[in-house]
Amino acid sequence: MAAPESGPALISGTASPEGEEETILYDLLVNTEWPPETEVQQPRGNRKHGASFIITKAIRDRLLFLRQYIWYSPAPFLLPDGLVRLVNKQINWHLVLASNGKLLAAVQDQCVEIRSAKDDFTSIIGKCQVPKDSKPQWRRVAWSYDCTLLAYAESAGTVRVFDLMGSELFVISPASSFAGDLSYAIAGLIFLEYKASAQWSAELLVINYRGELRSYLVSVETNQSYQESHSFSFSSYYPHGINTAIYHPGHRLLLVGGCENAEAGLSKASSCGLSAWRVLSGSPYYKQVTSSGDRVVVVPKTLGLLRILSVKFYSRQEQEQDGIFKMSLSPDGTLLAAIHFSGKLSIWAIPSLKQQGEWNQNEQPGYDDLNPDWRLSTE
Repeated sequence: MAAPESGPALISGTASPEGEEETILYDLLVNTEWPPETEVQQPRGNRKHGASFIITKAIRDRLLFLRQYIWYSPAPFLLPDGLVRLVNKQINWHLVLASNGKLLAAVQDQCVEIRSAKDDFTSIIGKCQVPKDSKPQWRRVAWSYDCTLLAYAESAGTVRVFDLMGSELFVISPASSFAGDLSYAIAGLIFLEYKASAQWSAELLVINYRGELRSYLVSVETNQSYQESHSFSFSSYYPHGINTAIYHPGHRLLLVGGCENAEAGLSKASSCGLSAWRVLSGSPYYKQVTSSGDRVVVVPKTLGLLRILSVKFYSRQEQEQDGIFKMSLSPDGTLLAAIHFSGKLSIWAIPSLKQQGEWNQNEQPGYDDLNPDWRLSTE
């Protein structure tokens, strides 16, 4: 970690009384730097390369497809093109600030550093060791509501829970997964406060991109353990899966973002792929919140070959479908901002989900500006 450095930055300020724009010089402090981690090189004799490997891999992938979808016939799942494109363009690392603003999780290739705001996040108070992930952009990290626990989700759906010292408390394996299938990665990782029993410290919601939710009760006192509480599926409402999910503690609402829906008679929020679900204390555990006059569309389930054909037809015939990529609540919890695959920005009132504003990408100031460092990029 490098020592703090400073560098000048020129930023245009307000216009002077004479009409000339003033230039203000700021000092930008670099408190922390992370050098790139060294890769372990594979011995030359064991490298997989050449046309023979490519052909072998192509044949093997086709055989795996036939075995999975024709012989065993589970419902296949294709993630939206827009979601896959945007997630894969993200950097491998993540910086996640706790809700109290005092702790920072820096997710690196094979560890998660926990840093404190006491010294401007320069020192490490805990270090969580995690296995190297082949799809690091698809990982997810969440702080508990009281900022004492950290949950880390791998791209395969495995969830690890750590304390502030970086000690691994337990590992939650996914109920099902298939190697290389990113639909089992986690779209929503949310800690809820749990008061029904003193035995459990918190409730952890794990939601994959398929729209499958599992709730776990977490204990970190004398007995560090977890227990599955219930499961729920959004697949009847989001047949192509969900893209993101966040929680509003004030209204006890689970806000879910998916792909747009062209069905007639839907509210603006539903047609854009946005829905709100009240968190209940008992079965069915989640109930969709709708305004008067809104229709709730439930998609019938299709299985086996029919499901394969319908998904393939959808993916090839349609243009890239828009959908919600990320969401964020305002500090006072009254507004929700959503970024869509297309670059559109939308603002919604909470809890009514009435749209307050919408701006397509080309309507946003400076939308086509490029970072100078990207001008030589091949993408």
